[in-house]
Amino acid sequence: MNEEQEKEILNEAKIQTARHKKKIQIISLVAIIAVIAMATVACIPLIKALHSKAGIAALERKLDNYSGIVGVLIFTFIQALQVVIAVIPPVQVVGGVLFGWFWGGLLSFLGTLLGTMAIFVLVKKFGRPIVEAFVDEKQLKKFKFLQNEKNLTVILIILYLIPGIPKDVISYIVPLTPISKKDFFYYVMPCRLPAIMLSTILGSNVKSGNFTVVLVVLGVALVAGIVGFLFKDVIVNKMKQHKKNK
Repeated sequence: MNEEQEKEILNEAKIQTARHKKKIQIISLVAIIAVIAMATVACIPLIKALHSKAGIAALERKLDNYSGIVGVLIFTFIQALQVVIAVIPPVQVVGGVLFGWFWGGLLSFLGTLLGTMAIFVLVKKFGRPIVEAFVDEKQLKKFKFLQNEKNLTVILIILYLIPGIPKDVISYIVPLTPISKKDFFYYVMPCRLPAIMLSTILGSNVKSGNFTVVLVVLGVALVAGIVGFLFKDVIVNKMKQHKKNK
């Protein structure tokens, strides 16, 4: 095989990858638009209900109806979908409102776990094109060092505990790394629990009207968020530098 033939094969591979990526992006866009449209339609009656005391009381009764098995399944599915399609707002607070801080937290974690497992399956099947369809190039470059990191489990545990680090983005990159499924799901995924539980505690206390706890939780979340925002890039850069110096 001469050099010209090799170039043709590489160009053809690039074209196929680009087409594959475009198809995934189109399917993802359609799915996102459909989810947003359904969510908008579903929220219109809720917004109207908040305009009167009778409406609020009716809304509370309706929410209580969703605390059964159907509500559990719907909520867990939405939470899993939120991990796969990161544009959906986090729903952990809603879990706290519907199911209380403990069960809401467990269901949120279960949904997050299922969503992350789905990402693993998708990335293992479609490879890098599926990652590029959901993660922008800037984020891919930022976390590229993870693909050849020896102490990957420890590094991921640290990253997952830092507020502000895009965990759902990292979930798409992790299947491209050498880490085993066992190490990731046994040791890294539980590190998502603190943030999830904080959100469900917030939702639970909003529903019960315990605004002292709400303010405390918001204060903790705000401080953690500011610290994470200020130092997340510094920590990631330190990790990159440490890898280069090895």
